[in-house]
Amino acid sequence: MEGKHIIIDAFECDAVYLNDITYLEKLCNEAALNTDMEVLYTYFHQFQPQGVTGMLVLSTSHISIHTWPEEGYASLDFYTCGDHNLNSQVKFLLQGLSSKNAMVYSFSRGVSYPQIIQCKNIRFNDTMLDDTDLQQE
Repeated sequence: MEGKHIIIDAFECDAVYLNDITYLEKLCNEAALNTDMEVLYTYFHQFQPQGVTGMLVLSTSHISIHTWPEEGYASLDFYTCGDHNLNSQVKFLLQGLSSKNAMVYSFSRGVSYPQIIQCKNIRFNDTMLDDTDLQQE
């Protein structure tokens, strides 16, 4: 079963968003629903004094997020089997975190041939991610 896997390192994010468990859960749920994915299970945990980790188990795989508000950093993982286009939701998630700089890695899963993992550095003050930016070659 071929799938798409996006790994995001989001830098220079808004620390308030990165420490708001309710906001992050809503943001991740919206990303899944915007892509017509079924959310099976959601778990989010607030760390003390700061930081959140969360996971959405989807019928087509998962979304996870881990935040470090003190660093303005979040790591996200978005995986789906099937033919869902994740690009618009990558943009949605990064904008939702007010990320100013991100490294977005994209690759196929479940393929039996060598591939190049694609990486795109996105600076939101210079450029915006469009639907062709993460296409597999």
